[in-house]
Formats: sequence, structure tokens, C-alpha cells
Amino acid sequence: MKKVCLYVRVSTQTQTTENQIQALREVAERSGYKIVKIYSDEGISGSKGREDRPALNQMMKDAVNRQFEMVMCWSIDRLGRSITNLIEIMNELNELKIDMFFSQQSIDTQTSSGRMIFGIFSSLASFEREMIRERVMAGLDRARKNGVKLGRPSTVNDGVRNAVLILKDKGVGVRETCRKLGIGCATYYSVVKR
Repeated sequence: MKKVCLYVRVSTQTQTTENQIQALREVAERSGYKIVKIYSDEGISGSKGREDRPALNQMMKDAVNRQFEMVMCWSIDRLGRSITNLIEIMNELNELKIDMFFSQQSIDTQTSSGRMIFGIFSSLASFEREMIRERVMAGLDRARKNGVKLGRPSTVNDGVRNAVLILKDKGVGVRETCRKLGIGCATYYSVVKR
């Protein structure tokens, strides 16, 4: 008998998880699965990360300990709202060889069609990450073209520059100068090159 857990979630305290639990119990009973635990996050948005969803966090810890073989959810959006977050959870479960079942979408990763849909989700998450990276790079390029100086502000002031030059003239070595002034070698060389 396959050991399964149920993961249910509602966004507000006025909603109830009972409908989700009842529907999933019926599927588990028809399939001959044994429900070993029910994880319930109530009044928590699906856009919250794992650390902000105590039941999801506990479920993922229990997954590592192989307490169940499948996670059953009423709907994909109960597990996660953002595709990146959802794929992260699904990938972790997949690596642990734990199947997933989503009742409303009829997705079961035990089947070839369920694994195919999981592969599509993974591709979409990868595409989304690449699009975000491209937008960030375009924004940085635009900022550079507009004369915005990127990176941390420099802590090197005229006093530090003068001290570097004085110590260099006195014959103090690079490492010793850097240690005394609390600067890095790259900073030393950028001052000297000026």
C-alpha cells in the first residue's frame, strides 16, 4: 500500500481546508493509498516562501526522512503560486523520488503524461529565470549608458589616497600598506595607477 500525505492550504482564516481534504481522501481511498499525514497551512498565501509556510516546511523535512511516497494536493495553486517556487518544491520532491498528484489538473507524476507535464513546468521555470536575467542585464546596461556608476560606493577618500602614496614613497610594501590602511590590493593599485 502506497504511503501518501496530503498538503492543503487556504489563503484566509475564514476559508476551510475540509473540502480539499475530503476530495483527496476519496481519491486516496479509491486508489488504495494509505494517508500517513495531513499538512495544512491555513490563512497563508501561496506566494509565501517555504520558510513562511510551517506545514509545507515540515512536509519537506518529512520528505527527506521518507515518511511518505507521494504528496497529494487538491490543486497546483495550493502548493505554490509562483512557477519558480512551485518548480523548486517539485524538483526537490522529484530528487527524493516522491511522486506528486494534483486532483484538479489530473496530474500524477507516476504516469508518463504526468512526468511530461512536470518536464514542461521545469522548462517554463528555466525560461522565466532566463527572462529575469536578461531584463536585469538590460537594466544594468541602460543604467551604465545613462552614466550611473554601479557597484558599492568607494570608501577610498583623499586621505587614504595620500596615505597610500606616502607609504609607497617611503618604500613600504604593498601588503604592509594594505594591512595598515585596511584596504585591498586592488584598491592600492588603483590609487597608484592614478
